[in-house]
Amino acid sequence: MYVDLLSSALEEWEDDLSGEALVDYAMTCRNEMLTTVPRRGKSAYVALAAEIAYDRALIKLCAAYGIDAVPADFAHPGDERAQLEQALADAGVDLAALARRRRL
Repeated sequence: MYVDLLSSALEEWEDDLSGEALVDYAMTCRNEMLTTVPRRGKSAYVALAAEIAYDRALIKLCAAYGIDAVPADFAHPGDERAQLEQALADAGVDLAALARRRRL
């Protein structure tokens, strides 16, 4: 089910973000995903939407750096996110390090 939702979200991607703008967008989506948790007043749908938005941005960012990333690999989203984030870090885009620097 998650793979289907992510595939649909990618098909509807209309932004032509690239370069630093794409990295910034991915960072924004990542932060939103990490800070959005279902609790009173926030539904699980909001958390799911945040995850899908980040994964969509992550796939687009990977594509920009020549890293293979497809929705079908997101059967276990957390595992795939970690692998793609590591691949990006190896390519010089360490999202976790960028997030730490932005908080300083």
